[in-house]
Amino acid sequence: MEFTTVLIMALLLGLKHALDPDHIVAVTTIVSQKKKARFSALVGAWWGVGHMTTIVLIGSAIIYFNLLISHSVEKLLEGIVGAMIIYLGVKASYSLSTEKKQEHAADRDKNGWMLRPLIVGLLHGLAGSTGVAYLFLSTIDDKYMGLLYLLVFGAGTLLSMVLATILIGMPYSWASDHKRLNLLLTRSTGILSVIFGIYYLCEILFLS
Repeated sequence: MEFTTVLIMALLLGLKHALDPDHIVAVTTIVSQKKKARFSALVGAWWGVGHMTTIVLIGSAIIYFNLLISHSVEKLLEGIVGAMIIYLGVKASYSLSTEKKQEHAADRDKNGWMLRPLIVGLLHGLAGSTGVAYLFLSTIDDKYMGLLYLLVFGAGTLLSMVLATILIGMPYSWASDHKRLNLLLTRSTGILSVIFGIYYLCEILFLS
């Protein structure tokens, strides 16, 4: 397969993959608790770094060591993602009870908040990327070309998620100056995240 074709396919698949519903719901729930546009972009960037890390590591193991991921393991990882989305929703729903709690939460989260999107990205990379990212690897004979494909795919997801979180963060940034609207919007996002997480978890456990 031609070098240019591999790069284009990797980039397009990466851009598309970042916009999967479970990815968007998870980062939106995190962004809803950050009221500045720059924080929204950083949420997307840290998610992309986490996602890209597991894509490259596991993908390299598949390429060089013929690693196989069983369906039961994939299902378990997807179930963990569903539980994580529910947790994020619950956290968002109760994190803005009062202005005082907001201030305390901000102080506690000042230095460690970026770990949340990083961990979410790592889990998403473990759970949902096998079929999307690695199916194309079977058409690539050269191992170094396969590694390049993974890197470009990961870069595409990172870029797409940064752009997505910037757009997602706009209404939350605007609502931050309106206390009641801010509370309503953030809690509503949390509740919707919990509902989606339950649906996602049930789909994984009973329909897949």
